Amino acid sequence: MLRAVNRVLLGIVGLVLVALGGSVLAIGLGAPAPSWWLHDGRDDVLLDDAERTRWRDEGWWWPVVIAVLAVLVLLALWWLVAVLRRRRLTEVLINTGDDEEASLRGRALEQALEEEAGHLEE
Repeated sequence: MLRAVNRVLLGIVGLVLVALGGSVLAIGLGAPAPSWWLHDGRDDVLLDDAERTRWRDEGWWWPVVIAVLAVLVLLALWWLVAVLRRRRLTEVLINTGDDEEASLRGRALEQALEEEAGHLEE
């Protein structure tokens, strides 16, 4: 389930970023801007002086910006750790019944259980 959600989320984020980046590149290279585009054309800046300095003198602005960016970084790190963490057993010690123990690889046990579960009636 986590894999599917992860892939869908990554796919959506990737498509949005490619669409935005491609449209900015196309307009920068001289393509006509669509009607919904925020800026007029190739020579228009993304943030003019008024937009860029609008909140500069407000005391709450920079702490809010830093807090939001910190939360985004923490969420990205949490996601990275969740994706990279291995939650599988490497090996399992099994009592063979004759006072001996055998070591079974976790991947082999996983495959055997998956195969056996596939043979069960639904």
